[in-house]
Amino acid sequence: MIIEHMSIEDLKQVADIEMEAFPYDTWKENNFKDELNNTELAEMFVLKDKGEVIGYSGIWYMFENCDITTIAIKKEYRGNGYGKKLLKRMMNSACEHECEFMHLEVKVDNEAAIKMYRDFGFEVVRTRKRYYTDGTDAYDMIANVIPYEEEIEEEKKKIVLAIESSCDETACAIIDEDRNVLSSIVTSQIDVHSRFGGVIPEVASRMHVEQISTIVNEAIKEADISVDDVDAIAYTVGPGLIGSLHVGATAAKTLAFFYNKPLIGVHHLKGHIFINEMIKEIEYPLMALVVSGGHTELVYIENDDSFKIIGTTLDDAVGEAYDKVARVMHEAYPGGPVIDRLAKEGKEHYQLPTPKVDGYNFSFSGLKNAVSQLVKKEEKLGNEINKNDLAYAFQETALNTLVKKTKLACEEYPCKSVVIAGGVAANSRLRELMEENFSDKDLILPPLKYCTDNALMIACAALHYMKHDKYIDLSTSSKPSMSIEED
Repeated sequence: MIIEHMSIEDLKQVADIEMEAFPYDTWKENNFKDELNNTELAEMFVLKDKGEVIGYSGIWYMFENCDITTIAIKKEYRGNGYGKKLLKRMMNSACEHECEFMHLEVKVDNEAAIKMYRDFGFEVVRTRKRYYTDGTDAYDMIANVIPYEEEIEEEKKKIVLAIESSCDETACAIIDEDRNVLSSIVTSQIDVHSRFGGVIPEVASRMHVEQISTIVNEAIKEADISVDDVDAIAYTVGPGLIGSLHVGATAAKTLAFFYNKPLIGVHHLKGHIFINEMIKEIEYPLMALVVSGGHTELVYIENDDSFKIIGTTLDDAVGEAYDKVARVMHEAYPGGPVIDRLAKEGKEHYQLPTPKVDGYNFSFSGLKNAVSQLVKKEEKLGNEINKNDLAYAFQETALNTLVKKTKLACEEYPCKSVVIAGGVAANSRLRELMEENFSDKDLILPPLKYCTDNALMIACAALHYMKHDKYIDLSTSSKPSMSIEED
């Protein structure tokens, strides 16, 4: 809640309150404009709550005296002491102008206003008969001008509670509109799924069910708030594993229904993109290289509400290819960190074909098969596979394909910023190649802790949904194959 000087931009809201408060003696917008232009003799204030004008007041200065010309509060906000806040501001402003007395007129039947004025030391000095156009009498009231200590209230920042459960991480985060992190809790199922060499959807869903309540409660406790303090509930609506998505959706919808909070369904990949704003503000247009276990896309983002896929994988996602190559090499799941580590010790040795796909699309199935065939050929010849060199060959081929197509895309689509997003954004060699090739752009590389799935990224994206009033109802279904262009 703040009090500030009235501006031209406030006049539409002020005029609406004026019509409601004074239907018989209504000032028009031009009357208020005259007051704003008369800066030597007049001063106008507005009381705002989150940008909404809920009250206003005006004062004229005449030598050692001053007159309150108007004071009004929006109907639904009356009775909460907001008129007193404006009156204190005018008293203090009158002190600054070295006024001795303050004068006003008030309807004789306006008991609430008269009581407020008496609390500030106003006394009735005379009655004006049929002063108002509706025939009502008015009291003239006068008070000594004295300073008051004004209550300084910070405008409450909007708070978002977000839930992520699209794959094998259960997470809940709470942030405010300035992206201050109140809490962020993540639990991973990777130790369970690594035994199977990949995520088992049914197992993932069951584990989400077991963990979701604990994770949400822990996030609320760490944030030191209640759900009543939250302004919106957000969750991953898609894409992802349908069973896993349902768990997060059910939790979010339950909270939204019980606490009567607006609901936001966030696209998972938008979360990966907008988490980069935890590092710095994004300048648009933006080119995003989205790379994960389930997605490989080039997305051109003209503004925070315009997403265009200009390239995508025709088969395996790059992260999926990493996992499959690791399996061929008899290495552990997930394959991304393993191959990245092995490749650092590798050198040029094995030759692998560069995927050839038109436009900005990708294909990693052929590269994965080439690795498999190479291993079989070497084993048949009795040669021991040098895992470091093979990891190097695969990684250089795959990542250079990503970087080259991203660079070409930036030449056709004008962009100020470039980001990488998703689990594979944690790859050390990819980060090196991006820095080498995009020194002319505002390149944003997310910290490693923000690369894997988390609810903080869903909360960051939800702030943009709130900005554009993109809310959903409780009947909205989870969308396992949702396109980033959909919402």
